[in-house]
Amino acid sequence: MVVWHVTTYTKLQKYMRHGWIDPPVRAWENITQAERMSLSMGRRIILRLKFPKDAPKLLGHFNQARVLETRYFLKNM
Repeated sequence: MVVWHVTTYTKLQKYMRHGWIDPPVRAWENITQAERMSLSMGRRIILRLKFPKDAPKLLGHFNQARVLETRYFLKNM
């Protein structure tokens, strides 16, 4: 499933340096919710990720967020 992860430039640099995103990896199911989160939190970068279809829902967040409790390895940046 395609999800949208909201982050900052500083965190993106860390992700690229390490080659992964440390858990918990939170992401939105649709771009509209990711954009709303981006504006409200001041995180200007939105990454498109692929989560497994059975990734657990994150409680709250309009029932639109997913979370992974393992490292998300970056393949293409």
